[in-house]
Amino acid sequence: MRVDRRAARVLLIADDSVLLIRGVDPARREAGTWWHTPGGGIDDGESIEAAAVREVLEETGHLLSTGDIGPVIATRTAEFEFQHVEYRQHEWFFAVRVARFDPRADRWDESERRSLLEHRWWALDDLTSTADAMYPAELATLVRAVLEGSIPAPLQLSGR
Repeated sequence: MRVDRRAARVLLIADDSVLLIRGVDPARREAGTWWHTPGGGIDDGESIEAAAVREVLEETGHLLSTGDIGPVIATRTAEFEFQHVEYRQHEWFFAVRVARFDPRADRWDESERRSLLEHRWWALDDLTSTADAMYPAELATLVRAVLEGSIPAPLQLSGR
């Protein structure tokens, strides 16, 4: 069985760094960890902007307003397995410039406490040189484009 899901994701940019969260599949810890942007599923009747605000607050403790969100900068459809469930997830990415803050995990729900491990601010140079798994795969390119202001229309990212 495959679950179709919609998700909002946010690149929180402070100076030349982006805030990422290291995750793991609790059902397959041996598969390793990866880094991803804050974000997650869009609730029924919820706008993608409202979902982005809610997910940033839940996953980082940082409060945004829907007016902070701005336009969609990228989209992708990712297919993956998580906790023995197959997903096809349609994602909308936003970029929001923020003052650097200390992220908090005090709003993580039980599933997030099992699957989210830590926050880290990543400088662009570190993103381009790391061997760590990053999602989306084009994350460094996307962050560079945001920093350069060179996204005239939403980018279509691969599903990786």
